[in-house]
Amino acid sequence: MMTGKTREFFDAIATEWEEDPGNSPDSDDLARLARLFPVAENDVVLDAGCGSGRLLPLLRRAVGEKGAIFEMDISGEMLKVGRRKRRGLRPHFVLADVQSIPVVGGLFDAVICFNLFPHIADKRAALAEFRRVLKPGRPVVIAHLMGSEELNAMHSGFRGPVRHDRLPDEGLMREIFRSAGFKDAAIRDEHALYFARASA
Repeated sequence: MMTGKTREFFDAIATEWEEDPGNSPDSDDLARLARLFPVAENDVVLDAGCGSGRLLPLLRRAVGEKGAIFEMDISGEMLKVGRRKRRGLRPHFVLADVQSIPVVGGLFDAVICFNLFPHIADKRAALAEFRRVLKPGRPVVIAHLMGSEELNAMHSGFRGPVRHDRLPDEGLMREIFRSAGFKDAAIRDEHALYFARASA
C-alpha cells in the first residue's frame, strides 16, 4: 500500500495542484497525450491515480455519453477537487489504493495511469490489479509528460515522501509487465513524454 505520508502529501497539495496552470485539462500537451490513449466510444475506463481529475474532460470526450469513467485516487482531497469539475460528466469517484482496487474483475476496457506510477510502493502488485480489473486483451497505459530521466531528477529535488519515487527504466518496466501477465509491451521514453502500453 501507499504510505500514510504519501497520502498526506497529496492531500496537502490538492488545491495548489489544481491552481497550477500546467495542470489545466486545457493544456495542449495534455490534449496531445490524451489522443494517444487507447480509449474508444462506449468504453468503461479507470483513471487510476486521477488526482484532481485533469483527464476527466478528455476521457469523457473519448468515451461519449454511453461510456463510463471511474476516477480513483488515494487522496480524498484530490477527489474533492475532482468532484467540483464533474459538471454533467457523471464519473464514478473511488477512494482507494491501486494495489487493492475495490471492483469486480474484468470491468474495464482501459486503465489509464497518468502521473501515478512512480508513487506506487509495490508496482508489481498494482499491475497485477490492473490486469485483474481489465477485460482480456485490453490495455493499460502508464504515461507522463516527462521522460523518466527528467521525472526522476525532478522527484529527487523534492522534499518529503515522493523524493525517492522513480519510474523504472525500460528493461525493468518490461519485466514488471511480464511478471503481472501483460503482453505486447511498447514503451516510449523520450524528452517530454513517457508512454508505456501493454495488453492484459
